[in-house]
Amino acid sequence: MKVILLKLSEKSLGNCSYIKFPEVRGMHSISKSNSFSTSQDRFHYLFIIFLVGIILSGCEAPPPSKSKLPSSTSTLTPTSIKAAIFYATLTAVFGDKTPTPTPNKLSASCPIMHLDTNQHVSARGSYTETQRSAAGRMVCRIEPDSCAYFMLVGNFDSTIIFKGEEIPPYNQEDNLMHPAMLLPVSRINEFVKDEWDGEMTLRVTEAYDSRLEHNLEQPDLDSRASLHFEGRAIDLTLWPNDRNNYSCLCALAHCAGFDWVHNEGNHCHAAIGAESLCLKCND
Repeated sequence: MKVILLKLSEKSLGNCSYIKFPEVRGMHSISKSNSFSTSQDRFHYLFIIFLVGIILSGCEAPPPSKSKLPSSTSTLTPTSIKAAIFYATLTAVFGDKTPTPTPNKLSASCPIMHLDTNQHVSARGSYTETQRSAAGRMVCRIEPDSCAYFMLVGNFDSTIIFKGEEIPPYNQEDNLMHPAMLLPVSRINEFVKDEWDGEMTLRVTEAYDSRLEHNLEQPDLDSRASLHFEGRAIDLTLWPNDRNNYSCLCALAHCAGFDWVHNEGNHCHAAIGAESLCLKCND
């Protein structure tokens, strides 16, 4: 059988430059004035087209140009994603210049640098405004396993120490809080890291409280009222424990966005004015 050597354009076929296929009788007799004379000729011509199509489909195309992949340093890890979200939030709240909680830079972004023992301050900067005025009253006591209880969120940030001194099953109540508490807690955690260059760690000693361990001066349990009972208050300290730093810690809490902060001497009490979860559940 004779073989026709057909040279095809490299530009259109890549690396497949030459294709060989068998010559078929009557193939060269086809012209513009002489169409297929027999059904056999027509079959042979269609077979040639089919064969060439199969060969072309198997040709190796030119390798695509390599696209530039992002370097490993530009890939966001979960940690860097959290940092990006955190600093983007700070930028939205404080402006283009993200505040750094060092003594000099803190004064540029916050009105106070220290909150002395027994002092309290509201988000509006008032030293006389009460917690009820700044953060709202307690609406109800959230009971375990209630509708509102299951709307509390657990904060298990590994860079924060949660005291968890209660006996089981209450030992994780210090991790439970109102969802609106997460952002200011995250902010003050970052402030603490920067303020003391990582030598101090934020510690949460109380958050949500179902055991009525607050407002102890009220002997009647049914009359006790505290935003801790709704997860809208939190008590903060540092580790290692150094009360000399608590005036600065409370100032950082004010800068972090809590609606009311009180330096109680052995800890910083902070509260938020978010809507009570009890109202969402009619508890």
